[in-house]
Amino acid sequence: MTQAERLARRAELRADIEKVRGELEALLDEEARLLEGCEHVYADGRSASTGGRVRICAVCGHVLKQRDEKLWG
Repeated sequence: MTQAERLARRAELRADIEKVRGELEALLDEEARLLEGCEHVYADGRSASTGGRVRICAVCGHVLKQRDEKLWG
C-alpha cells in the first residue's frame, strides 16, 4: 500500500467516523428525551431515585432533575 493510498483510505475512514458520530449523537439525544420522563418506582410504590446531592434512577441510571433549592434570602 502506498502512502497516497493510506492517506486516501484515512480520509474515507474519517468521513465514515464523522457520519457515525452524527448518528450516535442523534441516538444519545433520543435516549435523553426518553429518560426525561423517568417515572420508575419499586413494586411497593416507592420512587426508584437514589443518591444524595445528585439523584439518579436506580432502574435506568438517568440523572434526575433536582428542584431548585433556595440557598439564601
